[in-house]
Amino acid sequence: MSSKWTLDKAVNDVRAYPRCGRFVTAAVPLALVAMTATWLFLGAAPVRTAVLWCSLSLLAASLVIWAVAVLRDGDRSRGETYGWAVRTASVSPGGSGEDTVPLRTSGTRWLTIRYGGAVVTSLTLTALWVTLAASDARGTGTSAVLAREGAVIEQRPIVKIENQEAGSSHRSSATADYTVLLPSSAGGAGVPVTFRADTNRRQGIGSELYVASVPGRPELGAVGDDRLAEVERQLDGRAVEFGSVLVIGSFWLLATLAATMGWCLTDSIRRPARTVTPDWRTLRVTVTGAEQHTEAPLPGSPEAADEKKRKENTRRLQCLVLECRGRKIPFHSQMGIEAAGEVLFGVQGQLLWHPRQRRGRDVLAELVGDDGWQLPGKVPVRVAEQVVAEELTEPARPDPERRVRLLDPGAGWLVTASLPAVAGFAVAFGCLATLLLVPDNGAWRWWTAAAGVLAPGVGFTLQAMARMGPEAATQTQQLQGRR
Repeated sequence: MSSKWTLDKAVNDVRAYPRCGRFVTAAVPLALVAMTATWLFLGAAPVRTAVLWCSLSLLAASLVIWAVAVLRDGDRSRGETYGWAVRTASVSPGGSGEDTVPLRTSGTRWLTIRYGGAVVTSLTLTALWVTLAASDARGTGTSAVLAREGAVIEQRPIVKIENQEAGSSHRSSATADYTVLLPSSAGGAGVPVTFRADTNRRQGIGSELYVASVPGRPELGAVGDDRLAEVERQLDGRAVEFGSVLVIGSFWLLATLAATMGWCLTDSIRRPARTVTPDWRTLRVTVTGAEQHTEAPLPGSPEAADEKKRKENTRRLQCLVLECRGRKIPFHSQMGIEAAGEVLFGVQGQLLWHPRQRRGRDVLAELVGDDGWQLPGKVPVRVAEQVVAEELTEPARPDPERRVRLLDPGAGWLVTASLPAVAGFAVAFGCLATLLLVPDNGAWRWWTAAAGVLAPGVGFTLQAMARMGPEAATQTQQLQGRR
């Protein structure tokens, strides 16, 4: 009774994880994309402030959801979550017989969104960390005050230079504290005002800079530079220079688009819900495990013209092994194949596909278990054609009463992490919020960004080390038992 209660509790708990996981899957990429875009392209305005706080709120909510899931059922193996997913998907009715297939197959919307979101998140995080580390927050408070009070930009000579950091060449860039004279509100001699600036060229006493100040109010301070566009940027409150926007923004947009398109065209199992017709082929299969399938080009084909081309066109796929009357059929999908092979070992069902619905060198296929779940995947075209030629398949006989539920092995990804991994992301979130909210400049920004990037990796490393201990002990016990 105790083991049955534990199993029922696990199945009931895991039903909440897909909903929580979907929220996190949608919220995190959306928040990061919005934050990166506004920080790159918008100045200090109410819109940027609203987007900033909404994005931080979404990220914080996602982190809290993940932490709660880990505290309740965390540190689970992939095999455990796959088992939960199978039991949850098997709740739907099995249908009206082993030889029938459903009239409608489910689409893969959330599977596609989850994997696509991972691609977008990784590249957007890279762009965001680089943006925040390179942001010029110097004088953010002064710039905001000057802009609000109606500052004007004028060229003024430098009367004093301190703390200068520059190269030996006159044309090298420089960073220094520059002092200029601003008109006093009471008239008379000018009031010296000092500001720090990164000038494009080394400056000297008497050189003129573009200086933004409020006429008659030198006590409010000033900002300046030898480039007019840079002074306008500071007054506008934009955190990144125009040149940096072109570099970071272009890299981010092009890399994200290229990676997403490449994933969609090669590795994605995306597909809409489809109607099964008698044109589909079906055969009775049994899952017998998992292994690597090697598909080499046929001798005499252009892909096998020489050894180099033959190697380039040889594919190696980690696949589930489906057996039908002694014939092995490789079935690959976006999941941990070894864990799926263990969980689904011995399961029987129907493998069905439409011969003309292909993607690259594969035909889109569905594995429908007798328990009522549907696992989307692909079968190599050559294997599918050989199975049909050997007359192992039959025309599909769709049953309108047969119902299936999509098997999403990765739905329980929230609980595959442990506390060190969550703590790593919590540190990264703290570093991110600090860089966004603290209007200061200096080398600490690069160190904070580096800490935010490395913290998740450290967390996952600690998680892996903790899991290696029990695994090593189990292997040692097995070896001793064999002796």
